[in-house]
Amino acid sequence: MNPKIYLVKLRSSNEKEYLKSVHASLKSIEPWIQIPTTKKSFAKFLKEVSNSSDKAYLVRRLSDDALVGVIEIRDIFMGIFKCGYLIYYSFDGFRGQGYMKEGLKLIISKAFKKMQLHRLEANIQPTNEGSKGLAKTAGLLYEGYSPKFLKINGEWRDHERWAIINDKIS
Repeated sequence: MNPKIYLVKLRSSNEKEYLKSVHASLKSIEPWIQIPTTKKSFAKFLKEVSNSSDKAYLVRRLSDDALVGVIEIRDIFMGIFKCGYLIYYSFDGFRGQGYMKEGLKLIISKAFKKMQLHRLEANIQPTNEGSKGLAKTAGLLYEGYSPKFLKINGEWRDHERWAIINDKIS
């Protein structure tokens, strides 16, 4: 398989490009997730994902370095749990082209091989068919339903729990 994307850690130098992409895609992202939309919220986000328990990666298209989307691993717990939560979103103009699928598979591989995580979860609103389809094609399995699980844009929303387990570590 010829790679179409590459991943890079989110950095402060990405602020302008990230915010521009967010604002151009806000209407299609906002129903599903809250993301930084200002310089101040970007700085807070960057600080959050710059520690050992939270990571954020930009998904970039190889052919022209275009910013395709973002994949995060949040609340990374080690010890006996070895788990993290996936958050992902793509920007308008890049959906349905396989970029995020490739990116998610790379992140899963990194989480399992380099970070030695045992489990990754994604919590997805039941009507977000695109996100559920992406989770499924990346190998995550549906595990259950969580009513009023996360507060998105001021409203408690139901979520489906999807997960993948690393069976190669003990």
